[in-house]
Amino acid sequence: MKKLWILMTAALMLAACNSSGVMKSPKAEPAAEAAPAEVMKIPQRADIEEKYRWNLNDIYPEPADWEADYSYVEENMDKLTGFKGRLSEGGQTIADYFAVSEDLEKRIGKMYVYAGLFKDEDTRISENQARMTRIQALYVSLGEKGSWFQTELLAIPEATLQNWFAQTPGLKDYNFYLQDLLRQQKYVLGEREEELLAMLGNFSGTPYKIQEAIKYADMKFPDVQDEDGNWMQLTPGRYYQLLLSPDQDVRRRAFEARNGAFDKVVNTSAATFNASLQKDLFYTKARGYNSTLERALSADNVPVEVFDNLIETVTSNLAPMHRYYALKKKVLKLDEMHLYDTSLPIVPQASREYPYEEAQKHILAALEPLGEEYVTTVGKAFNQRWIDVYETEGKAGGAYSWGTYAAPHPYILMNYNDTQDNMFTLAHELGHTMHSYYSRKTQPYPTSDYTLFVAEVASTFNENLLLAHLLENAETRQDSMILLDQWIGNIEGTVITQVQFADFERRVHDMAQRGEPITVESLNKTYHALMEQYSGPEMIIDELYDLTWSRIPHFYRTFYVYKYATSLCASTSLAKQVLSGDEAAVERYMGFLKAGGSDYSIEILKNAGVDLGDPQVIKDTMDLLDTLVTQLEGLLLQ
Repeated sequence: MKKLWILMTAALMLAACNSSGVMKSPKAEPAAEAAPAEVMKIPQRADIEEKYRWNLNDIYPEPADWEADYSYVEENMDKLTGFKGRLSEGGQTIADYFAVSEDLEKRIGKMYVYAGLFKDEDTRISENQARMTRIQALYVSLGEKGSWFQTELLAIPEATLQNWFAQTPGLKDYNFYLQDLLRQQKYVLGEREEELLAMLGNFSGTPYKIQEAIKYADMKFPDVQDEDGNWMQLTPGRYYQLLLSPDQDVRRRAFEARNGAFDKVVNTSAATFNASLQKDLFYTKARGYNSTLERALSADNVPVEVFDNLIETVTSNLAPMHRYYALKKKVLKLDEMHLYDTSLPIVPQASREYPYEEAQKHILAALEPLGEEYVTTVGKAFNQRWIDVYETEGKAGGAYSWGTYAAPHPYILMNYNDTQDNMFTLAHELGHTMHSYYSRKTQPYPTSDYTLFVAEVASTFNENLLLAHLLENAETRQDSMILLDQWIGNIEGTVITQVQFADFERRVHDMAQRGEPITVESLNKTYHALMEQYSGPEMIIDELYDLTWSRIPHFYRTFYVYKYATSLCASTSLAKQVLSGDEAAVERYMGFLKAGGSDYSIEILKNAGVDLGDPQVIKDTMDLLDTLVTQLEGLLLQ
């Protein structure tokens, strides 16, 4: 059965983390405060205007329509087993199987996304949780019904398959699927083994679901006080706002409250994370890969050397980032530099607000180089309720773009809070949305899903265009400094932070493969060492930040985060080509958006104009970081 990774993982496609995503500071109890007289409460969903809430009726007008599709899939998925033992009859039989499978997958895709979006509106509602649980179980059952297919297909001689797929009209769209399957043939197991692995599907996602439940349903953050003495209930969204406070004590208290809450459940988190590592190791061994890293990269046909070159190139070029931290410490006049200080803009005015409507105008103007059709489609996302904009009580945190082939368009979850960072996050998620929209509009179903390896290219490309637009229209030296700082922050969060995460993943997966204990102590020690390496000599490494591993959802999507870094390096190169005024570059980029999964990702990017097999692409971005820090340093100190 075709892999529907977009259904299982799109909710993890958060906007690229900035430096606050990796932070670390002193382990201490928050100072005792007077009981608050009045606490700023989180809005309820009903308090938000309809135009700021996504319209899920575009997928199913009524919940009864969802139930009808559920019954259809439940009643018809046995048709897949009716083809068992018959594939050798010829190409038309295989084409008939794909027709049935595709119909069922399109329906279950709609159901999965609908259920997931409803769940994330308010994670406290048991009805929404139950709907999601039902569709996950049905998804696994459908996988079991087709688990025999690849094994039986590969039992047919390769030359025969090649001929059938070339000659049978109904198989034309599945030709790339066949070539990729033949590439990975040695990792496909026997029929019974594949059936058993499919049956494990319900269990494989359990560690992530536990971590999600801890963070969004069970964990309670304390109330905190801002620099004006106002008390508020801490939330993920408000946490990042408090990190922008000019008062270091406010930033410290917010950090201690947030990470202190994770510290209270750290043993549960370690056990959950270990379960995820052991699950990954099981699949690695079961399929015969040499390492979990090799297995994770194999899906995208990415050589392990690409990952190794990324880590080596970035860690060999960290000096500009360390110089930037030293500059920030000096400019902000900090006696000590803590990681909870790194989100504070080096230029105070960077904390100016960008209300949602103003952010829309900036984004639309920035995207004009891509042409009228692209900009008009983004306008539809704004005006036709593709986006759930504001934070409400019980709503899932972060930001993502999610959709499916049979839905009319993708959706975006935001927790918008009027900051510059959130404006860039919105542009980022719109990049995902446009990539999905054009891929599904252009490609047939079998090649409509782009891989995770290129998933962050379109999103960070949009950020690059927004940054270039704002820099071009900067009216003062101070505006230029603000935007240079933003650009540095993009590279810091999307390349350096994500490479640090990837480095951590590699180390802990290696520990699991060697049979070393995965405990709070070993995880904290490993993460602490990386903090020292990546943060540099100016940074105070505070104990509570050691447990950052316990709150990062990306670690439950194995070896995903490195793709943020390779994607930003690729998108930086592509944006430079488009902004040069080269119409062919625009055409190549739009071709990339429309290519979906019609070829291997590295080849699709080559056609767009960038070769990620060349380590120099990574080096160019790190050299750009050096240039940006030098320019900012010159403006600040002149």
